[in-house]
Amino acid sequence: MPLGEAPETGGRMIEPLLATLVLVVLVVAERARRERRRQHRERLAALLLTSVGPAVARADGRELLGWRSVATALREVLPDAVRTIERGTGQPFPFPRGVVDDAHARWTADWLAWERAHDIRFRQRASALEAELRGSGEVDTASGQARLAALDDEKLQDYQRRYEEYVRVGKALAALAEGGPEPRVSAGPATADRAAP
Repeated sequence: MPLGEAPETGGRMIEPLLATLVLVVLVVAERARRERRRQHRERLAALLLTSVGPAVARADGRELLGWRSVATALREVLPDAVRTIERGTGQPFPFPRGVVDDAHARWTADWLAWERAHDIRFRQRASALEAELRGSGEVDTASGQARLAALDDEKLQDYQRRYEEYVRVGKALAALAEGGPEPRVSAGPATADRAAP
């Protein structure tokens, strides 16, 4: 074998070996990058589950709706982590159906308790006012009737404010449970399109 041919044959063998080595290094580096990315996504998902999840689960109806903007931001900023959580739990994050249903049930129970207490409170106030007016002989006077009407109006206005809030939050919770957008409800007086949830 002449001296001039040996380097060419060796050179031809080194080039494929170097190309194979470079390819192996690139494949290993890509696998390592993918693994780091997967681990990062899992860490983000765990962080979200342990921080946002419990806070949302403890929230009352109004607070739960306040978390909606946080959820939107999370979906925009960390879409892979949110998808990982949703694939793993099979529920929308951070509003699993059970959490929203529980918040809606508590909201309704709180409304019913408030409504009962409101009625009792104003009955007591009306009875006390009637007794006072009877005692002073003003029950049948214009000023006595005006005081009774003012109390009745106060009761109605208080009820109307609270009822509007109850309906607004109830509708928004129902929409959240369905995964839809929060309904737009005007701040004006109740109208026919404001049905109870």
